[in-house]
Amino acid sequence: MDIRVRTASNAAEAAKFIAALNIHRTNHIGFCGEEEKEIWHTLEKDFSDTGFEQSFFMAENEGRIVGAVGFDIDSDDGIAEVWGPFVSEDLPFRDVAMPMWSEAVQRLENVRSFLFFVNEENTDVSAMIEQLGGTHIGRHLILQVKSGEVPTGENPAIPAEEHHEEAFRSLHDHAFPDTYLSAEEILDIRDDQHRLLVIPDGETGVMGYVYTEADPIHGEGSIEFLAVGEAYRSQGLAKKLLRAGLSELFRHDSIEEVRLTVSADNEAALGLYEAAGFKLLHRLNACRLELD
Repeated sequence: MDIRVRTASNAAEAAKFIAALNIHRTNHIGFCGEEEKEIWHTLEKDFSDTGFEQSFFMAENEGRIVGAVGFDIDSDDGIAEVWGPFVSEDLPFRDVAMPMWSEAVQRLENVRSFLFFVNEENTDVSAMIEQLGGTHIGRHLILQVKSGEVPTGENPAIPAEEHHEEAFRSLHDHAFPDTYLSAEEILDIRDDQHRLLVIPDGETGVMGYVYTEADPIHGEGSIEFLAVGEAYRSQGLAKKLLRAGLSELFRHDSIEEVRLTVSADNEAALGLYEAAGFKLLHRLNACRLELD
C-alpha cells in the first residue's frame, strides 16, 4: 500500500469523509460533529488558529482518500485538539493512521501538546495514543435531549429586563470569573437567538439565570451559562432554569436536539441533566500527548 499524505484543500471533501465515519462509535471522535454540513461549516469558518489548509491532512492510496486527521490549534498555548485520525474501514487502521500522523505532525509548527476526545469504543485511536505515549486524563459523557422530551412543569423564568441587569452582572461575575463572555457582553448581544432568562427575586433581584444561544440556520443550540445564587440553592431552581433554557432553544423549529458534555464524575450535574430529560449518547476518554 502506497500512502501519500497531503494538506487538505477542500473543506467539503474533508467533511464528507469525516461524516461517513464519525457516526459510528468505533470511529467516533468527540471534537467533531456528525452532520456533514455542520462539519464543513466548522472546518471552513472556525477551525484552528492557523486555518484549515495549514492544519488538516488527507491520506490517499492510488488516488483514493483513505484517511484524514486535523489539528484545531491554539497557537498561544501550543495545543491542538485532534480530529481523528479517521481511516477508511476497509483498510488496516495502523497502516494508514501511523504514517499519516507522523508526516502531519512534522508539518506543524509550535505545537507540543495534543488533546484527544475519543469514544470508548474507538479502540484503534486509543491504541495509537497509548503506543505514542499519551496519557488518560479523564472520562466524559455526551448527553442528548430531543425536542418533545423535555419534562413540563412550572417555569418561573422570564426574559431579563433592565431592572434585573445589575443583579445578573453580580451573579455572573461571581459564578464565572474571567470567562469568555462577560455579563456586559451577554447583555449587549441579546436578540432572538441569544437569550437571557432569569428567575426574579422581587423587583430587581435575581435568584438564578440561564443564557442560551440558538443557530436556527444550522439547527444547533446550546446552553452556555447557568447559575443559581448561593442563597437560593437546593430549591430545584437549576432544574427549572435548565428546562426553561431548553424550551427556549426548541422554540426554533429547526433545532431538534441539544447536546452537552459533562465529566463522568460530576454526579450532581448528571442528576440535574437527567431530570431535565437528557439521555446518554456517548462515553468518551480524554487523553493528552506531549512531544519531547
